[in-house]
Amino acid sequence: MFDNRSAGGVGTVVDDGRPVVDPLVLPDMLFATAQSENMLAAQKVLGASMLSESRFNAELDVSGDVDKAWRIACNEIAVMLTCSRRTAEVHIEIGDALREFLPLTRAAFAAGELDYARVRKIVDGLTGADPEAIAALERRILASAHRLPPGQLERDIERQLFAYDPDAAAERRRKMLEHRDVRTRADRHGLAQLQATLSANEAVEALGLINEAAGSVCNRDPRNVSTRRADALVALLHGEQGLTCQCGSETCEAASTPARSTAPSRRKPLLHIVCDLATLLGLTSDAASIDGYGPIDPDFARELAADSTWQALFADFRAQAAGNRPRRQHASTALPLVTRRDRLSREPKGCGDRIRAMQRLVARTPDIVRRSDGHGAQPDPPPGALTYAPGAALAALVRAVDGHCRFPGCSVPANRCQLDHITEFDPSDPRRGGWTIAGNLQCLCRHHHQVKTYRLWTPVMLEDRAIHWTDSTSGSTAVTVPERH
Repeated sequence: MFDNRSAGGVGTVVDDGRPVVDPLVLPDMLFATAQSENMLAAQKVLGASMLSESRFNAELDVSGDVDKAWRIACNEIAVMLTCSRRTAEVHIEIGDALREFLPLTRAAFAAGELDYARVRKIVDGLTGADPEAIAALERRILASAHRLPPGQLERDIERQLFAYDPDAAAERRRKMLEHRDVRTRADRHGLAQLQATLSANEAVEALGLINEAAGSVCNRDPRNVSTRRADALVALLHGEQGLTCQCGSETCEAASTPARSTAPSRRKPLLHIVCDLATLLGLTSDAASIDGYGPIDPDFARELAADSTWQALFADFRAQAAGNRPRRQHASTALPLVTRRDRLSREPKGCGDRIRAMQRLVARTPDIVRRSDGHGAQPDPPPGALTYAPGAALAALVRAVDGHCRFPGCSVPANRCQLDHITEFDPSDPRRGGWTIAGNLQCLCRHHHQVKTYRLWTPVMLEDRAIHWTDSTSGSTAVTVPERH
């Protein structure tokens, strides 16, 4: 695939028969390989679509049997590609969608600009959407697909659909409730998977109850967290409210906790809805989200917010999370309760558009990528800024806005991330070091927190919580944006 003349000696062979590759050309070689792989994947799904259409129409002309025609088309492709029937159907469906209503995505895929995983997220995310919505949003979604990993792209598509037509989004959600189900799937070594498809709030509530039950034992219980969660699920299904501690101690307080529940009423754990106050009041229709799940349509957010077991988290994300001015304090709640500004008429943008705009800003004014003092342009530290650990309100706000690990390409949810000081906190002189404020905190998964600690990549916070990352080895750069803005 790689020409020796253009790759600077890629094909040179040493005595042991292995090719020698100049490290300087490896990045270009890797990029070219990925691009070629994407182009071949596009040819595969488009070819599957065209071949299935040909076989389907031919059989339909002969027998008029739609089911038979579809089976003929799918089975031939499955055998040809040595894949399952369902995989063949997915290839056909993706190819059909690209040919019928996603011309920009098809062109980008065929050119090798997008990989199969992102294209599938686009097709899955737009399946069932109104044709007008697809036509209006495809360019913006494509911009996001060029810059986001598949997991973040999926959520970005949802948000854009919610913002474009919230009523249609609410109707789709109500129809999908009929698809809730519970199934088992065989695993290996005597294990099995119990798979439940639930509404977003039901799933988050279920996990909260499982975690609560799993935590009902003492620290000396020998089971790991994952095993305790599995045991907790089984216990809850049997009507028990907690686990029997296995520490073996006769004096264990957890061991004396009654396992059988006597309460007949259903109890829900306290969970958080993240939304704009204007959305909750029906003044705007921005997508909301459930902490621990992801984006939901605004109508669903209003339904859930009316339930007293849910607590809404309102935030002026642009001003408060950027940390560029003091936050207002509210003694009546443990979470920040502030209004959002400048959003009633602003057209919602996808993450891709925001990343591209920030990259252009950096190109025009490279001086903005200078390491800051971590004070958020505030002359004096606000309450809590000189304490290393952020308070509950600040932590909730940062996680709500970021949504996921802020390292490029990482989609680890924010509720599983650590909060990192972008400019390091100085315990010996907290006022001089980076402060514990929203404008100096980011969500990082454990792995990428270590990457930043080792200074392998260096982050700088820009406006609207965009973060500019620089690779200390190669000088490569990337920009990430929070899920909410």
